[in-house]
Amino acid sequence: MYWAIHMRELVVLALGGLFTSSITFAALWVRARERAVRAESVLDGVRLGASRSDSAGPALDAIAEEVERIGEGQRFLTRVMSEQANRGVLPSRQVGNVTPH
Repeated sequence: MYWAIHMRELVVLALGGLFTSSITFAALWVRARERAVRAESVLDGVRLGASRSDSAGPALDAIAEEVERIGEGQRFLTRVMSEQANRGVLPSRQVGNVTPH
């Protein structure tokens, strides 16, 4: 019988809680929908960018070719230096000489 005395307050609290939770869930739903739409647009952009050949493709190919040339030069120098070491014909360096930087 105690609850009958405070029925008005209980109804106001219940309706206030329902209203607040409904508004909160609606706002969160709208925010999640916006994020999903944004994620789909980014994914579509990535798919479109991957399918078309833009200027990044040839640039990456050119960089890869230059890196391969650098690697070939390093392998050549390593081979030449190891052959010289095997023959005992290493260039001599005088004590006290400083190489320029």
